[in-house]
Amino acid sequence: MRKIWILVAFFGLIVTQVEGQSGVDALRYSLTPNNGTTARSLGLGGAIGAIGADQSVVLSNPAGLAQFRTNSFNFSLSTNSLKNRSIFEGGNENVNNQFLMQIPSVNVVWTNRKMIKGNPVKTGWVNTNFQIGYNRVADYNRNMSFSRNGSQSSLTDYVADYVGGLDPSELEANTEQLDRGFYFFENMFWHTYLIDSLGDRNYYANYDPEAPDGNTQNGQILREGGKGEYHAAFAANYEHKVYFGASINVNQVNYTEKNSFAEEDNAITQNNWSSYRFTRNLETRGFGFGGRLGVVFRPNDNLRLGGTLHTPTVLNLTDEYFDELYVIQDDRFIDDHRTIDKEYSYTVTTPARYGLQGAYIFGKKGLISAEIEAIDYSTMNIQSDDDLFEDVNAEIANQYRNTANVKIGGEYVINAFRLRAGFTSIGNPMANTEDYNRNIISGGFGIQERNWAFDIGISRDMTSDVHIPYDVQGIERPVVNSDFAGTRLMLTLTSKF
Repeated sequence: MRKIWILVAFFGLIVTQVEGQSGVDALRYSLTPNNGTTARSLGLGGAIGAIGADQSVVLSNPAGLAQFRTNSFNFSLSTNSLKNRSIFEGGNENVNNQFLMQIPSVNVVWTNRKMIKGNPVKTGWVNTNFQIGYNRVADYNRNMSFSRNGSQSSLTDYVADYVGGLDPSELEANTEQLDRGFYFFENMFWHTYLIDSLGDRNYYANYDPEAPDGNTQNGQILREGGKGEYHAAFAANYEHKVYFGASINVNQVNYTEKNSFAEEDNAITQNNWSSYRFTRNLETRGFGFGGRLGVVFRPNDNLRLGGTLHTPTVLNLTDEYFDELYVIQDDRFIDDHRTIDKEYSYTVTTPARYGLQGAYIFGKKGLISAEIEAIDYSTMNIQSDDDLFEDVNAEIANQYRNTANVKIGGEYVINAFRLRAGFTSIGNPMANTEDYNRNIISGGFGIQERNWAFDIGISRDMTSDVHIPYDVQGIERPVVNSDFAGTRLMLTLTSKF
């Protein structure tokens, strides 16, 4: 299978030339920090694992489900306001906004309390709980654009370098390609004279890099989709001292990307192209399986200590993709081409996660909680029936590293009212760069009554990152610096029955 993604930055990480599926694909589905899918967990910065008695605890430590004393149903709604600010070096700032409405979670938990003569027992296994539900565990939505004038390099430099070593006959379009679509994107660049031959299987980009005003460049990357998780979880409570829990998870992936890059040639340069726009289209669908194990210790009424293991998730994915190229030549002739539709199936295995949680309960006045989660992204793996990924997996082992996510939260109780605040720091998974920084601050409040609860949570997710549109040896890399921020507002209604 032959598919080229040119320097697309997912999650704001620097991504250089990638052929076929790569560590970028594995990282997209592995880097999924979650601050919870209920308003309470969101307000606490996701530090919910040791506290329990919240349906989204299944995403952190399923043992926390054992702390439910009654049957409970919850439903959450959220809005997400996204803003991306990008500056292409030498260009102006571009700002893109998105507004989304989502359903973060729907969960129901059933409690089986052991009773003797109408009274709950206090020794042995005092209750067992079971939960099923849906949680949205990852969000891929982002809209980024960038532009600049006076560029002394071009994406066509990358294409000319990429096809080096090929015979020109391999780039020629036959009748079938002209009728049905080109086989590969480089065939389109050759056919429209964006690149040309130097002889001896070497090629050059068909523009003048020494032109005084350079080229005008602009691009846009629009990503949409997310990952949802359906789960069944079981938890048990031993004498209110030790809680055990486990879950089986089914993940559903939906992801689309439209990545466009356009250039206008310097007006001084004639007898070549005037402008072009190259667009890559990708749609990924699939599902996968994973699980979680957890334990929480309660040595006294105030202290909670927990530990979790999240197994790797094995995702079976299928990509459908095609490329488009629209060229206006200097003589105003228009070339409008696309590649044939392609499809490829493969498997991504995400890394295991290991977590420790702790919480201190101040009686009926409130609590503080914290979590640390370790993930070794160098263990990500891609494979397929074609077995083409030995080199890719070796690169993953070298380019990614072990890192940690840290979550801290607190809750203050005033009668039936709860006030909350939280902070999350997401570790950088890249081994060779520090151009990734992500922090989340959050807060919220809630009303807790005997048979129902209503919670509101809000978070501000802030990411700084870098995007490289193309990279050619011997040419200065064009750099796009971006700040990506998301403001999430979440409402959760809980009913006890």
